[in-house]
Amino acid sequence: MRLNSHSITSQIIFSLVLSSLFIVTFGTLFQVWYSINHEKRAFIRESRLEADLVVDLITAPLAFFDLQGTMTNMHRLHDNNNVLLAIVYGPDKTLLTSINPSRKPLPTDIFPLGIRYEHPGWNPWKLGKLKNTLEIKQNGQLLGYLYIEKKTERITAFTLQLIKSASLFSILLLFFVYLAAQSLSKKILKPVLSLAKIATTVAESKNYALRVSHNADNEITSLYNAFNQLLADTESLTNHLESRVESRTKELNDSLDTLKKAQVQLIQSEKMAALGNLVSGVAHEVNTPLGNAITGGSIIVRETKELLKQIEEGTLKKSFMEQKLHVLNETADLLLKSINQAANLIRSFKRISVDQSIEEKRDFKLYEYLEEIILTFHNKLKKLPVTVIVDGDHDLVLKSYPGVYAQIISNFVQNSLLHGFNETTHNAIITIYFEIQNKNLLLTYSDNGAGMDEQMRKIAFEPFTTTKRNAGGTGLGLNIVYNLITQKLHGTIELDSEPSKGITLTMTLPLESSNTTNNVTIQA
Repeated sequence: MRLNSHSITSQIIFSLVLSSLFIVTFGTLFQVWYSINHEKRAFIRESRLEADLVVDLITAPLAFFDLQGTMTNMHRLHDNNNVLLAIVYGPDKTLLTSINPSRKPLPTDIFPLGIRYEHPGWNPWKLGKLKNTLEIKQNGQLLGYLYIEKKTERITAFTLQLIKSASLFSILLLFFVYLAAQSLSKKILKPVLSLAKIATTVAESKNYALRVSHNADNEITSLYNAFNQLLADTESLTNHLESRVESRTKELNDSLDTLKKAQVQLIQSEKMAALGNLVSGVAHEVNTPLGNAITGGSIIVRETKELLKQIEEGTLKKSFMEQKLHVLNETADLLLKSINQAANLIRSFKRISVDQSIEEKRDFKLYEYLEEIILTFHNKLKKLPVTVIVDGDHDLVLKSYPGVYAQIISNFVQNSLLHGFNETTHNAIITIYFEIQNKNLLLTYSDNGAGMDEQMRKIAFEPFTTTKRNAGGTGLGLNIVYNLITQKLHGTIELDSEPSKGITLTMTLPLESSNTTNNVTIQA
């Protein structure tokens, strides 16, 4: 039972009753123990005196071997209801005479000498029998032995009566303590409850001009004075609160405007950085197909000149012409493929760069757009190399902000390349998966890179959090992504990662009907 969960009255009563119960219990146990031991000692003293008296009475008859006189003097034990058995033995331990009112079997062993209790077993209420064995002597001569057994029901009855009386006294005492504790708690708590009632009134009415008073000079008065001081301070603060709130609100609004401007600048800076990376990557990618195209054009010019030369000289043969036409055909095919590849790269670059700079809604196929974003990273991805898997409905058309998607995915890929993978990474894989689930677009980005520890995972979306500051990391990428997802797309993002187990970013973006102006719209 938790005492703190109960009222103060209950705590006071419980504490006092428990303390009293502890004191009464141990006091009663001590009193019972002391009284029982006193009664046992008194019973032994009485028994020893009685036995000594009997020994004195039977010594003379026993000296003359007068068994009748011995028996007569022992009959005084009949008057004692506690005596169970009394036996006189000779010096050689032969039975001479006995008193056996209950006709119980005579004992075979009466020793050792002295008085003692014989407990029949562990029973706190019963002491068993009291056995007493004495020597009968005259002038130093051993005449025999006296053995007496007595019952101890008197002590048992005394013990039970003592326990009953002590229990009744304890119950009455605890009841009195309970009543006293209840009365004391009410007396102590009455001014406190009164103060609480006034505090509630002040809280509801907002009337801080109220004051409280207490007619006693004790600790409660100090509490009342402290409460009055608090009311006075609150009244003073309230009177000036409006002007302070107005001033603080203006300061907060100015700070908020500054933060919004800083946020916009950071997002624009991140966009420009992403576009710079995009330009660098596309320029490097375009070099290869353009170089192939130039080489193919040179081959076509050279082979065409040779054909024209032989035609002019009239030495053209069919086999030579077929050979040159075959070379020209292959070269033209390579030239066309290279030009198409360069055109696709430029078209993807143009579309993504325009999307990131304009920030307008338009319809786009998500799968194709994701592939175009990945295409701009082809040069960096093939260095490790990294395999990128895009999985989802190829025909899913969204009406949203494609530039936002480009910035989000670009940040994820750059983080994977900068933090997740390195030259020692084997079978590096990035997976992008999307599906429609419960009227939401569920977009998941994951890699099998280095991952994050628990400490880094908790602060991953906070600004300026990076482990690669010396390698060009600003710590703003994931923070800007978080703001784009939560503010621009009104969605949520969850991060799951463990060291050496990669990272998984799950975005839940709400889908809206075609007449809305925010978030994501799915086209049938």
